[in-house]
Parts: sequence; structure tokens; C-alpha cells
Amino acid sequence: MIRHFLACGLAGLVMVTAMPSVSSATLSPVSPSNSSVDLEQAEAYNNQGYDLASQGKFREAVAAFEQAIALYPSYDTAYNNLGITYAQMGNFSAAVSAFEQALTLNSGNVEYYNNLGSALGSLGRISEATNVFREAIARYPNDPDSHFNLAIALLNQNQFSEAVAALKTARDLYQIRNNLGAVQQITQILQDLEP
Repeated sequence: MIRHFLACGLAGLVMVTAMPSVSSATLSPVSPSNSSVDLEQAEAYNNQGYDLASQGKFREAVAAFEQAIALYPSYDTAYNNLGITYAQMGNFSAAVSAFEQALTLNSGNVEYYNNLGSALGSLGRISEATNVFREAIARYPNDPDSHFNLAIALLNQNQFSEAVAALKTARDLYQIRNNLGAVQQITQILQDLEP
């Protein structure tokens, strides 16, 4: 099993989930320079990093993710996990670099956009974060996390009407996914924003 972090929310909410498998789009095909042995070893280091980060051993987790990347340089999941670990350590500049690399390797993963935008927002680079969330929405219009993150970024820029619209879209998309906790959270935020 490949372990994979998911971070969402500019407001600092970080969730950790385990993904049962890696899609074929996640890893590059095996070539002579990227042997299946390297991939297996990289997956083992990625899993070790996940376990260490879950235990709060962030420095050790960083080393494990970096070892996974050294063995399999096109391992976007390891870059994403490295970025989340750096973010958990408060090193958002390093997190941005790792998320950018994950996106360079696999622009087909909406989580990477949300993670990059969240890290940029944590650095106070709200305008850049907003652009990343807008790009995520352009590519994945039905992703509620992207709409929610965009709303938070817009609120940080005092763009209330557009933020309210993004919150309502996120709420509706979470409703479709039966995520009642998120629906309740957004409903409360919308009520708090009403004059």
C-alpha cells in the first residue's frame, strides 16, 4: 500500500489519509534508469516517511521522502508528502518547492494544487494562492476543496461577494458528496459573514 498525505484548507486544516493504491498517472513508466527495484525501494521509503510523519518525527520523515525521491526522481507522491511534512514543520518555502515539483511531474492531481495554494497562503502570498486555486477549479470544477480554499483566499483579500459565491459552490459540492461536516462548517461561515 502506498501511503499518501492530503492537505487541504488555507486556514491550516491538515488531514492525513491513506490511499490504497497509486494510479498509473502518478508514477512514470519503469525505464532502465528507473528500475522496478528502485520503485519498490522508493515506495518503501515513502511509506516509512508517512509513518514517521504520522508519529511527529518530521526530520526523519523528510529524510525518508528525500531518499524515495533520490531512488525514483519522478515520484510525485513522495514530493507531495515531502511538501506536507515541510508544511507541518512550518517550512512553507520548502513546502512550496516540493508541491511545485509534484505538480511538474503530475499536473493531473488536484490535491497538489490545493496543497501548493495552501502553502503559498501560509507564506502570505495570497494573490498567488488565489491563482493556484483558480487554476485547480478550471481543471477540476467539481472539487469542493478548491472552491473552499479559493473562498478563504478571497476573504483574506476582502473580496467578500466572490468569496461567498465560492463558499456556496463548495457547500453544494460537499453536499453532493455527503460531507455533512464540511456543509455545516461552511453554513456557519456563511452565517458569520452575513451583515
